[in-house]
Amino acid sequence: MFERVHWRASTDEQQIALTFDDGPHASSTPRILEILHQFNVPATFFLVGKHLESNLGLARDIVSAGHEIGNHTFSHSLLYLSTNKRIRDEICRTDKLLRNIDGAEPKFFRPPAGFFTKRVLDTVEQLGYKTVVGDVYPRDPHLPGKKKIVERVLQRTVAGSIIILHDGGNTHRVDRSQTLDALCEIIPSLKMKGFEFLTLSELL
Repeated sequence: MFERVHWRASTDEQQIALTFDDGPHASSTPRILEILHQFNVPATFFLVGKHLESNLGLARDIVSAGHEIGNHTFSHSLLYLSTNKRIRDEICRTDKLLRNIDGAEPKFFRPPAGFFTKRVLDTVEQLGYKTVVGDVYPRDPHLPGKKKIVERVLQRTVAGSIIILHDGGNTHRVDRSQTLDALCEIIPSLKMKGFEFLTLSELL
């Protein structure tokens, strides 16, 4: 079952993908886009449908800036606890929203919290998506501090790595300041190590 999931790309090249979960969110998405533009790197954003509904403009900004968007369910539910119908509904509701964005071609799905079962993977594949988790997760939503986020990413990133960071969240008072501050150090540090940033479509 685990071989059906993309954790890291199979490559010897110094190529990696930067991904962001849980957006779009007015308090963090614009700043993330500014940082990515500043350092001229692409990223893949896994969007939550309920956040997408009220922030369609931000999603369009993501795509128009040359980044990629993926499906992260509608309500960020833990799908492994859900019925088959609920799994399908969660993915399809967000898929419909994503496909209404000009230039968007969603190919990838990331299960909330990275939890999945065979039932989840079967449904994802039936709907034409590929499941992606990742191999570098600095636990930035837990607010460990900018320094710790940077250290974890730099220590764990290797050729083909898929880095998981967070954009929006499930509360209106979501705090992504540590992630944003860390991002400004992570990108140039990885570039200095010779890594090239790609979208997931380019990496996988």
